Amino acid sequence: LAAGLTCVNFATVSGLLLGMATGGLSSAVALIAICLGLLASLIVLATVPRPLPEAETESLPKSNRSLCLWFTAACFTIFAFRSFCWLLYFDGDQLKIQSPHNLGDLALHLTYIREFANGVALWPDNPIFLVGKIRYPAGTDLFNAILTCLGLNVIRGLIWTGLLGALATFCALRLWGGTFAIAGFLFNGGLVGFQLLQTFAWLDYQGVQ
Repeated sequence: LAAGLTCVNFATVSGLLLGMATGGLSSAVALIAICLGLLASLIVLATVPRPLPEAETESLPKSNRSLCLWFTAACFTIFAFRSFCWLLYFDGDQLKIQSPHNLGDLALHLTYIREFANGVALWPDNPIFLVGKIRYPAGTDLFNAILTCLGLNVIRGLIWTGLLGALATFCALRLWGGTFAIAGFLFNGGLVGFQLLQTFAWLDYQGVQ
């Protein structure tokens, strides 16, 4: 977990600094940034001690604790795949999104990714306003732009970064609070989600007004 986060962060910062020094992102800058990120992750793997086993409550038998963990892991997997595998997709000749709540934000992120990947001088002017620099915390967009410069499709890059980010979130929650923390993250909507048992339709019941 620490190595993966270090790789992403170091590659992003390296891409920014190298891009500022060379006038923008390019395939060479992106390759060097990713290599530096991988090198930093290897250093973390060699130096950071392994975490201790998670502290689960002793009130449950070990078999029950394992069953609870696998159940929450399965629910988290469904959540992650549903959230990111159809984040942005083609339906025939139409580009669609899964959630209408992402329409404005996703368009903005795609604009920033394309702007960075096109080799604009860093730090760039805001592409959606006439004056001023980008003020949005666009670190993730810069990382996706680095992947785009290396030849990865933008949509696939968003999907894979989303899935790997979900995996990192699952691991962090398990190390922090065990199965209870994962369940709290997944099921914090209360009883509203049980409407699924009545409609059998995969809908965003919390988002329905």
